[in-house]
Amino acid sequence: MNDHSVGVEIDTTAKWLEERGIVGAAGLLRRVARQRDNAVRQLGLHPAPLAHQAGGGERPAPRDLDAAAEAAMLRTEVARFQTLAERAGWVADPAAKRLWCWRDGWWELGHRRKNPKDGYPDTGWYLWGPVGSYDGEWVDRHKGPAMTEAERLISKHRAANAEGRR
Repeated sequence: MNDHSVGVEIDTTAKWLEERGIVGAAGLLRRVARQRDNAVRQLGLHPAPLAHQAGGGERPAPRDLDAAAEAAMLRTEVARFQTLAERAGWVADPAAKRLWCWRDGWWELGHRRKNPKDGYPDTGWYLWGPVGSYDGEWVDRHKGPAMTEAERLISKHRAANAEGRR
């Protein structure tokens, strides 16, 4: 799981989602980005070039306030996308026996066969999370209980991180 990093850049994130078969979320992210861009244009945050005004045809530079407003809109839209992704719960990866979810970072619940040489002492579902969380911890033999246990472990990790930030 930790071999791929996802940035906040829209296209990179959408491609990352598509590579994992999460095409609907990628489409949603791109649609939200287009809506944000349309809103930026409608609000006039980036003024169009001025036609020959008295004294010259210079283009006005975007104001710092405009850039800050655009950045704030982007952060808001990314937060909305992350909230929608979190509500979606576990999403199946069609390429393998894996499930993905977003909880303050991407989490993977993957099925592995017993192979002590590769670090899998039992056949079952293993949990990987963002850096500093779980890195291939066995959760259960069966999918249903594994999903429940993974949710508990993720909640426990998030609570511990929230406590640490205070």
